[in-house]
Amino acid sequence: MDYPAKIILFGEYGIILNSKALAIPFPRFSGRLKVTQSSDLKLSKKALESNAALSELNNYFKNYNEKFKFLDLIRFNEDVNQGLYFDSSIPSGSGLGSSGALTAALYDKYCTVNHLNDLQVIKNKLADIESCFHGISSGTDPFISWIQKPVLLENDSSPNASIDLSPFLKNYTLFLINSHAIGNTGALVNLFMKNYQQPDYKEKIDHHYLPIINQTIEAVLAADFSTFESSISKYSQFQLNYLGQMISPDMVNFFKHGNESGDFYLKICGSGGGGFILGISSQPEKAEAYFNLNHLDYLIV
Repeated sequence: MDYPAKIILFGEYGIILNSKALAIPFPRFSGRLKVTQSSDLKLSKKALESNAALSELNNYFKNYNEKFKFLDLIRFNEDVNQGLYFDSSIPSGSGLGSSGALTAALYDKYCTVNHLNDLQVIKNKLADIESCFHGISSGTDPFISWIQKPVLLENDSSPNASIDLSPFLKNYTLFLINSHAIGNTGALVNLFMKNYQQPDYKEKIDHHYLPIINQTIEAVLAADFSTFESSISKYSQFQLNYLGQMISPDMVNFFKHGNESGDFYLKICGSGGGGFILGISSQPEKAEAYFNLNHLDYLIV
């Protein structure tokens, strides 16, 4: 089974602090677990690196056996020793949830407990597994990859996978702009949480950023596009002002142009620091003309 990449439309970093988040699967990139067959004479470098990473994860699970008793750790250990690897097209450090897709695949293959009657429990278990990679995980990325539907999330309530984004997607075009830099999710999340310990920064996040996230999401779900235009402009500008370390330096002027022109708005995708930038525009022809003029590498979602 393939597990898709994900795009957090709104709520990056805020979801760690219990804001809302809105996310969608992005099956253009995906991955699946594979076990080496006896006919495989030579694994690719990428497969060998993946197996080595899973071997490290296996050791982590052994050290925290009680926490991961919902997984079949004996079977996982056997598969890792036989050459288990994650065959993935999701670029690492791109903000598209490469570790989330792997986490979803691991949960599906090795979970021995039926959690299907409680999506929040599934999200929490996925967070436990993904925390092995990043130190802190909300479980959002792997949950999107696992459920493979658009989802509205809040940390303290069960995920809502019955939302309708069709009015929003009829009015707005989404772009993924490749910064051609690699982000480090663990380091960036740690940096954000370190900054959040500072009272002034905490005040800005709690009383400005989180309300902007929630207002933006509420406007999308209500198809209130007048409010959305105002909110997404504030969203992008706040990231420029206070999450600048999560924006690749080469992208800063493009953020500014979008905010000043109103032709499009840019925001970080995932933890940022590199990878993809998310562009949102109700005037896709103008946005594409600008991206092409500036030789930006982009995909239309």
